[in-house]
Amino acid sequence: MKPSYLESLERIKEEHAEMNKHLSQQRSEIDKIAVEKENMTRSFMTYAEVSTTMRNDLRKAEEQNKRLQDFIIQTLAPMLSQDNQASCLAAMEAFKTASPRENGNGAAIPPGIPPGMLGMFPNIPFGLNPAMSQLFNQFAPPQGNGEGAGGSEPKKAKLEDPDDGELEIDVTNDDNPSTANGTTNKNGRDSTNSVASSDPNMLRQAGGFNLFGDPHASARLAAAMSQMGGRPAYSFKIVDNGVPTPTTFPPDAQKGPGIPTGLKKKMELNHGEVVCAATIARDNSRVYTGGKGCVKIWDVRDTDLSGTTVVSRPPISSLDCLKENYIRSCKLFEDGNTILIGGEASTVALWDLTTETKTLDLETDSQACYALALSPDEKLLFACLADGNILIYDIHNKEKVCTLPGHHDGASCLDLSKDGSKLWSGGLDNSVRCWDMNQRKEIAKYEFASQVFSLGCCPDDEWVAVGMENNNVEVLSTTGKEKYQLTQHESCVLSLKFAHSGKFFISTGKDNVLNAWRTPYGASLFQLKENTSVLSCDISFDDSLIVTGSGEKKATLYAVEY
Repeated sequence: MKPSYLESLERIKEEHAEMNKHLSQQRSEIDKIAVEKENMTRSFMTYAEVSTTMRNDLRKAEEQNKRLQDFIIQTLAPMLSQDNQASCLAAMEAFKTASPRENGNGAAIPPGIPPGMLGMFPNIPFGLNPAMSQLFNQFAPPQGNGEGAGGSEPKKAKLEDPDDGELEIDVTNDDNPSTANGTTNKNGRDSTNSVASSDPNMLRQAGGFNLFGDPHASARLAAAMSQMGGRPAYSFKIVDNGVPTPTTFPPDAQKGPGIPTGLKKKMELNHGEVVCAATIARDNSRVYTGGKGCVKIWDVRDTDLSGTTVVSRPPISSLDCLKENYIRSCKLFEDGNTILIGGEASTVALWDLTTETKTLDLETDSQACYALALSPDEKLLFACLADGNILIYDIHNKEKVCTLPGHHDGASCLDLSKDGSKLWSGGLDNSVRCWDMNQRKEIAKYEFASQVFSLGCCPDDEWVAVGMENNNVEVLSTTGKEKYQLTQHESCVLSLKFAHSGKFFISTGKDNVLNAWRTPYGASLFQLKENTSVLSCDISFDDSLIVTGSGEKKATLYAVEY
């Protein structure tokens, strides 16, 4: 008989062996779980990558579909006879709001594909009218061409829909990440909007196939464009909110007394920060540029407007204001001795330029002021605020008169009629509003499908031009129900200014372009491209000079050529 201690030892050995066995099994299970975890992580990463790719593809597809729609409206539709144009455009409008069954002509839309993507699938029957189908058949390349889906991604305008209504400077550039451009809101959501170029040499891919991949289609399109004057339509007239129709310009649309033919660069004003505001003194002696935290003053006298030399000078002075915040608007008094300054701060400052001292710090009770205006007698200032209100302030008595509520999101731009009886304002709530200054109440409202970034009143008070986030310029009649829609910009329209003659106006955008338009129908007078986004502009009182402020951290002074 074994001693009890040996039995205990053997039992302990058996238990130890059993425990080792269980431990080995547990380790094996842990290894399996680790492998499964790694596989699940890989699967999740793959899923996330595929999901991101699909979302990007959907966005690209929707963008291409919008480009195709614009291409049809601007280029192909004008080739139709007058009888077919209206029905063609009406069919496109109906297609945008058609049900899935109508869009598929009875066939169901594949799950997960938004209606905006249908333009990417040329083989799906759209149910368009015969004129539209004929257009697609005429210009689509032969099956199996092998070209069409490639190409560079369209530019994106980074415009967000803010929760707090605050509009900020976006110091990134789509082409050059080291320079600043454009305008953005705070919360990081972005929307892309791009319009096909109206320049026939820049027409690009549309609807998932390259219209110019087929040389025969290119030749047919070139011939058709030649017959209609060699240029796609970029201006459309809309009456009573009806179907946009290409504008027929008069013979003198781009010539005549007071109609400019181009610009000549005269001075570069190297501010050192993004120039979000720029204005020219009434006597053309000085230019004022607003950047981050300061307004710089430039002497532009003795500039040879007829020569070819581009001058660069240092500023003669600098006004330190709004601390480290971007300045968004500078408004000079007529005598040139006083300037109003507003921006991404809760105050509007009034400076005496003769002594270069601040004489007023007006608290607005809002996060930012995006635009300023002065009454004709220079007694009242009007300020667009980030909270959507418009502040009216009596400068002489130094007291607030009232606020005009109405915009549900930030009020981004404003301008007064020449006699000061009406105030026009635009907002991030996609609306333009007209205010009666005698009654100080809203008397008209215009709704759009896009945020409003810039606005200007024609001196004859018959037209108001509006720059949009969706790249368009809308020209509204103040007396009738018609308007013009201009589509030359390829990104959001950041600033806009009428000439004092009222015969033309300019607009600038995140596409680096300055466009000059004939009032009101928008015949293109000239186009100038800078290196980065053009955030601000002004025209001198005698219409001889134009200044632009850009993301290239400088302003540029141009002489207007007639």
